[in-house]
Amino acid sequence: MATKVILVSAVLVGLVSLSSCRSLAELSEQKTYSSAPSYGSSPTPMYGTGGGYKPTPTPDYSTTPTPSYGSTPSTPSTPSYGIPEIPKHGFTGSCDYWKSHPDMITAVVGSLGNLGKTFGTACSLIVGKKLENLHDALSNTRTDGVGALLREGAAAYLNSIVNKKFPFTTQQVKDCIVVAITSDGAASAQAGIFKKANEYHY
Repeated sequence: MATKVILVSAVLVGLVSLSSCRSLAELSEQKTYSSAPSYGSSPTPMYGTGGGYKPTPTPDYSTTPTPSYGSTPSTPSTPSYGIPEIPKHGFTGSCDYWKSHPDMITAVVGSLGNLGKTFGTACSLIVGKKLENLHDALSNTRTDGVGALLREGAAAYLNSIVNKKFPFTTQQVKDCIVVAITSDGAASAQAGIFKKANEYHY
């Protein structure tokens, strides 16, 4: 009886062991087949940071994009010809400068000026009709004191308008010319003073 029990036990243990081995073998076989690549089916796209197959999106040709070439260039301003720029504040020009720049005289006083209206009737009577405006006064070739006064006085007059720090105000320039023009000696002395102021030496 004991022998039969042992024999049955041995058979049962053998069957259990065989069944366990078979189950392990099948499990291993299934794992091998599941890890093998599957042919005939398309790969599953992988998205995210892990890499893998990433399909390229199909471009949309229904709308044409407008090319952008940066910012639109600004339209350059049209230069104004024939209208000179008034000298900057602090500018002082010599007699020669104003004589060679009649356009600047026009920019400062609006025209070439009128000698009688600028320096008074007495001045125009002494000078005569040959010198009618500021440019004429600057360009005169007289060699006496009156000629020098007209040249340097006209330059001083223009400098007093464009430069508020000029040693003489516009009214002082006009007053000095009216007083000094009556005498050649006084005119020469005043012309020397104006010349120093016009050339930064006063």
